[in-house]
Amino acid sequence: MLTFEDARKLYEGHVMNRRPRLKKLMRYYEGNHAILNRKNRKGKKDAKVVHGFPRYISTIATGYTGSVNYSKLEDNEPLKDIFNYNSESSVNSDLLLFLSIFGEAYEIEWLDEDGNYCFEALDPQTVMVITDGKIRESVTDAVIFDEDDQADNKVKVTMTCYDNTSRIVYSYIRTDTAFNRNKPEIAVGSFETEEKETPHKMGRCPIIQVKNNRWNIGDFEPIITEVDAYNLSVSNSVNDLTDNTDAMMVFKNLMATSLEDIKEAKEAGGFKVGENGDITWLIKNVNDGYAENIKNRLDADIHKFSFIPDMSDQQFASNASGVAIRYKLLALEQLRLEKIKWMRKALLTRLKMINDYLKAHNKGFDPLEIGITFKANLPQNSKEIAEFVQMLQGITSRTTMLTQLGEDIVPDVQAELDTITAEREDIGKQGYNFALERNVTTDGQQTDLLATKVTESTP
Repeated sequence: MLTFEDARKLYEGHVMNRRPRLKKLMRYYEGNHAILNRKNRKGKKDAKVVHGFPRYISTIATGYTGSVNYSKLEDNEPLKDIFNYNSESSVNSDLLLFLSIFGEAYEIEWLDEDGNYCFEALDPQTVMVITDGKIRESVTDAVIFDEDDQADNKVKVTMTCYDNTSRIVYSYIRTDTAFNRNKPEIAVGSFETEEKETPHKMGRCPIIQVKNNRWNIGDFEPIITEVDAYNLSVSNSVNDLTDNTDAMMVFKNLMATSLEDIKEAKEAGGFKVGENGDITWLIKNVNDGYAENIKNRLDADIHKFSFIPDMSDQQFASNASGVAIRYKLLALEQLRLEKIKWMRKALLTRLKMINDYLKAHNKGFDPLEIGITFKANLPQNSKEIAEFVQMLQGITSRTTMLTQLGEDIVPDVQAELDTITAEREDIGKQGYNFALERNVTTDGQQTDLLATKVTESTP
């Protein structure tokens, strides 16, 4: 178990080294970009336009990655109950969003007061983990930080530490000089152990680490400079428009013109000038075409290097065939596959921990038998899907066929199968015989009907 000193050093290192990057990524996701800190020109209030590319990128990447489907889940009621109790799909969605923003995500497993198995996503800004350093690394220790502001610019830091067997909670008061780089000593006061070391009964460290990719890079992190440049380009264009609006009049050979003359001219709608007099506007010449080309180039680069297509592009859906759309989504698909690779590892670890819990209640299962698949969130053509499913008759099982219809049409495959069985039994009681094979009646005759009415004259 980590000592207080170990946990404090991890926290200090997290605040000074990791958290600045994570907070910056969160600011950009929220729309708090660097352009907002731009100083105004003297005597001017400059435009500071923010474009929500980071939020757009994370939203598209998270939604497109899709929902998680598990094979053989319907046959495992204890596992299904745990998923329903924890709103498993919601936790997965939070993990995917954290991955997109920060490049990393964390999940905590625990048993509540009633002994129920629980899991929830954690904010990466408050977590730090230690791994064993192996090729297939696993988390051995973890610290969850919490900060509570106190009087006199002091902060109470609470550190909840976990290892493979136990849990302990430390706290201390951090003073305003705790992170003074000129003073290497750390100002610590009122250290205490809030909770003694207790077993967490999870069998391993209950913090699961999820990566967005091998280097923990967020989806919009590589294009932040392009976003800043785009914000600056648009803001400058707005400033140019404002400068033109504030253009000044130039009076040539009209030295005697007074403010009263200008006021009367505004009311009359024009000036009366002499033979050598002239009135013009002093404005700034702006190359609109050049500025627009810069913005278009930046916009294209942002979508290109983030692997997220511009869904508002009029040419995006000009060819609505499935193959054409998938080709346009090819870059996003590569991003999705990278996410899925690491997400599947984390979900398998979750299944192993749930299995350890259920084995204690004689309800264990083989986690490797629970297949984990991700279904991309794409617009579906129901007619094409239905025709495809019809073609699968006689090739795949009815369960596989219903699964292909998707959750929009068949939310629960097992419930749908039970409903079909009940309907067939009910109709059978009314005197109908269903065909055993497609287009073949029970007497071997070809027909386009699913059933034939049994009457007295039927042999």
